[in-house]
Amino acid sequence: MFRYLILPAMFLAAPAHAELLVCNETDAEASFAYGYNDGGVWTSEGWWNIPPYDCSVVEGSDLTNRYYYYRVTSDVYSWPGEKYFFCTSPAAFTIAGDKECGARGYDRSEFRQLEVGDAKSFTLNLTAETPGKPPRPEPLAAPGTHGEPYTISGVLSHCDIFDVTAQCEIHADGWRYVANSGDPTPMWMLEQLMPLPTNTPVTITGDMMGYSGLTADVTIRDFSVGGGDGFASWRAALQGMWGSTQDSAYQILVYGGVLEEFYNNNITDTSLMTWAPTCDGAHGDGPALILKSFNDPEFERCMIVHETGSRLVMFPVGAMRDLEFRRMN
Repeated sequence: MFRYLILPAMFLAAPAHAELLVCNETDAEASFAYGYNDGGVWTSEGWWNIPPYDCSVVEGSDLTNRYYYYRVTSDVYSWPGEKYFFCTSPAAFTIAGDKECGARGYDRSEFRQLEVGDAKSFTLNLTAETPGKPPRPEPLAAPGTHGEPYTISGVLSHCDIFDVTAQCEIHADGWRYVANSGDPTPMWMLEQLMPLPTNTPVTITGDMMGYSGLTADVTIRDFSVGGGDGFASWRAALQGMWGSTQDSAYQILVYGGVLEEFYNNNITDTSLMTWAPTCDGAHGDGPALILKSFNDPEFERCMIVHETGSRLVMFPVGAMRDLEFRRMN
């Protein structure tokens, strides 16, 4: 049985030059990242690669927060997260803000909490007695427990974190398949989906609980990664925030398979994005970006995408001119 232990060395005198010291007391290298509140902005930093039986200073000034948050990875040992999420990157990073990680080109990763109280200096010792992974905390319900069993293949659009629950969306065949840990997909299942890159092709199985508009509420019992996606490069190219070159008040945000429209910084519509080679009424080839409004699923728009990169050019079928945007992030 795997057991993990993290021991704060509260009774050791911290070196004067080290305010947050992390010591790796295992026989394997560990990579360390941490998060904190910096004047009201949740910020994350990493990575410190700490050799076996060695220490690294990760914060060299007085600690000013009661709580810090950290993530540790290792090829041998596992330190499970505690449902605190920050943005991370495989390379060295300092990231301000813990929202819309995928839309900004980052991963969203689970961290643990560290309480230092009023201490100005603190030493965190990382130890693990036996290699392995923690057991799954919740069993899976039998097929058909919560609705009609299903299997669908699509792309993982994105996952959201709420106060005590998580939610992931898989988009397929013009539908949003939404699984929430409060409904009853186990949290550990969604935690396996969260690290996957935006728009990863996946196949999921579970129970279909109900439909409303463009949304199907589902449970996820299992998933596998893989499958073809002829529009993968176009999906990736559109991710992020774009500002209109024709109307400075108009902006769009693309995250996963969702497009949000803003005017004067207010959301005016949110749409499900699907892709096709072309669409009715278009002159010439696509690809075609088809938008279906969450508020009015019968309202559908088709955009022929001409250009992506630092500039995005799309032609709304039935309109008189192109829409042009510049990349904002």
